[in-house]
Amino acid sequence: MKKEAIGKSHAKIILIGEHSVVYGHPAIAFPIDSIPMTVTISTITNGIRINSEFYKGSLKEAPVNLLGIKRLIEAVCKKLATGPVNIQINFTSEIPSERGMGSSAAVSIALIKSLYNYFEAPLTKQEMFELSTIEETITHGNPSGIDTATVSSEAPVWFIHKQAPGPIKMNLDGYLIIADSGIRGQTDVAVNSVRQMVNQDQNARAAIGNLGQLTTETKATLEKNDLNHLGTLLNHAQQQLDYLGINIPRTEHLIQVANRSGSLGSKLTGSGLGGCIIALADNHASALKIANALENAGAVNTWIETL
Repeated sequence: MKKEAIGKSHAKIILIGEHSVVYGHPAIAFPIDSIPMTVTISTITNGIRINSEFYKGSLKEAPVNLLGIKRLIEAVCKKLATGPVNIQINFTSEIPSERGMGSSAAVSIALIKSLYNYFEAPLTKQEMFELSTIEETITHGNPSGIDTATVSSEAPVWFIHKQAPGPIKMNLDGYLIIADSGIRGQTDVAVNSVRQMVNQDQNARAAIGNLGQLTTETKATLEKNDLNHLGTLLNHAQQQLDYLGINIPRTEHLIQVANRSGSLGSKLTGSGLGGCIIALADNHASALKIANALENAGAVNTWIETL
């Protein structure tokens, strides 16, 4: 057992395939390692204590919104500890919560890594994924697994529900701008709303199928360095998401601003009803121009990622 230990993960975005992934179609997600999540553990003398943005105090007295974290810590300690556990767990995150960027999955992965580090125990990927479902199931009910797969990956992920995620070959020379609307997404509401539409509306079912086809085409496009076509695919995907009713005026405004500012393609990322948008640029100067325009239009934060 170490006196101190650390575990790290990072944010993620879904490039394309949100919502259709729930119905068996593929999705493509990108790890965003420039937006980190870090958990550090140190030995203390009086039980397990948490220090985070949302709560500081004893694990036993943690509020109900941290129940998933509490159960995960208890499960790992029960599995690895041979006696009483006396640790301080510090959470430091740059990932905005409830924006579709995988914040809860990133917490789980960094926490698991730090605990295994602290107890000096070997950790397999399979073990890490199985443990992370403890927190994710309590927090999200029935997670697809795409967040966990991507926040623990260094490469873009091709994801199909109930299948092992796979890597994607990329040959792109461009930039992706991520903009935070400042409005928390409502994943459960969005997923349930889309499900109701799919059950009742043939055109909604067609939109889901179209998203699946666009995602498959995007996979091939990522290998060809065809940014213009990729931008077209992102715009077409946004049209399908618009029909599914998960856009809101704030994100729609940001998408329009990005397109007017030179984006090759822009869309929501994640479940919608808030959260973030993404935009595509072919050079850094254009990416900066789009990011500045988005911030001037009300985005609370922007990030520029090299593809």
